[in-house]
Amino acid sequence: MSVEVSLNTPLADALSNVVQPKLTELGWSTGGLDDSALGEYIILMLVNGKTQDQIAAELSNDLLSFGPGDSGATDFARWLFEQVHLLNAQLSGDVAPQQQQQQQQQTSDAQPIPSYQNEEDRPHDDHRQLNAASTPDADMGDAMDDVQEGMLKDQPALSQCETDRAQETSD
Repeated sequence: MSVEVSLNTPLADALSNVVQPKLTELGWSTGGLDDSALGEYIILMLVNGKTQDQIAAELSNDLLSFGPGDSGATDFARWLFEQVHLLNAQLSGDVAPQQQQQQQQQTSDAQPIPSYQNEEDRPHDDHRQLNAASTPDADMGDAMDDVQEGMLKDQPALSQCETDRAQETSD
């Protein structure tokens, strides 16, 4: 199903709102307020009915001067047309909220930060101590007492200059 994009419509506005940050992410735009020409041109190509392949070719050859083996413009055009269909479905109410979230997550390049309800669910790392109770944390006051005495545990005595600096940072 083909989606028609027209200027000054909610779809065109929504596309502008996702295209400009994507161009900045790709390094094709600085993200400044006056740096919207490429984004506007891409929206105009959609309004003029250009296909995914035509947009990719024009970006790659004419606008960004990519080499023959660079797939950046092709990947962007694919992403762009996914956004056109996704945003059109959202604006027309054809997609349920849960489906919208799933589709946005699929088209996003960002990786979510994992969240664990239980410590047992967390992947174990041999370099870390997972049980905080087994390794007592030093209290800042305890550490400063050692510094003021001129020594840290298992460390040589501090010079007077180092002790003075440590005291200044604790004040």
